[in-house]
Amino acid sequence: MKPALQFSVPCLEAVMEGNDLSFKRIFFDLPSGEFPTPPFEYFYIANGWSMGQGQFNTKMRILDPDGGTVEGSTFEKSFSLKDEHTPFLTLFRLENIVFPKAGYYTVQIFLDDRLCLQYHLELREI
Repeated sequence: MKPALQFSVPCLEAVMEGNDLSFKRIFFDLPSGEFPTPPFEYFYIANGWSMGQGQFNTKMRILDPDGGTVEGSTFEKSFSLKDEHTPFLTLFRLENIVFPKAGYYTVQIFLDDRLCLQYHLELREI
């Protein structure tokens, strides 16, 4: 049984607090004073999976406004769920990403090569 994607959270910090992972500085857009942007030191995209059982592969990538893949933004991870009550979190750390121009970038999340979710992140000029 394939799992459901419960959430996808872009954030600037992901911090372990005891046994809990906290997402801090969640964002929907990234402002920049210049384009192409200076490399963003890092940010995260966290994806929560649940209600599945078996072995799976997830992939994430970011597309630029023209539909090309942003360099360094593609990640893949295999995971297994022993039963439908076991959740799984993929935490992708994106480092030194340069966004070539202002506009809407598309985050895409796949499960076993099937698109599960996509959403926009706006890179806006300040």
